[in-house]
Amino acid sequence: RAEYLRHLGALDESDPQRPSVVIPNYMTSRTNCLPASSGFYSVCCIDECEGLLGSLERDLASPQATPERLVELVTALPSETVEAPRNLSAQLVSRLRDIAAHHGGQIPVHGRLFAQWMHHVY
Repeated sequence: RAEYLRHLGALDESDPQRPSVVIPNYMTSRTNCLPASSGFYSVCCIDECEGLLGSLERDLASPQATPERLVELVTALPSETVEAPRNLSAQLVSRLRDIAAHHGGQIPVHGRLFAQWMHHVY
């Protein structure tokens, strides 16, 4: 609902004909929090992907990258459940190239398709 997204600060209404969701604002909003029994504070869950994406952001210093650069970085990026260095399957690399082709050769690292790809990788 628009009212809910507006309250979160996640609704972009700069074009009244095409309102859109500001994904980073939604993802970091209190939707990921549970109220404590006292009602004075909330307990918020940390998104495990934040650390991975933060590492990529620091290394890239750009909102987009080539598939080759992302493969280089991701294969060397460990998580709590995945050791590095490692090899990515041909299918995962192919999917990353498909995303790049869809975006003119560069992958927007804050885009939905890259986020889905990262979900499959980790």
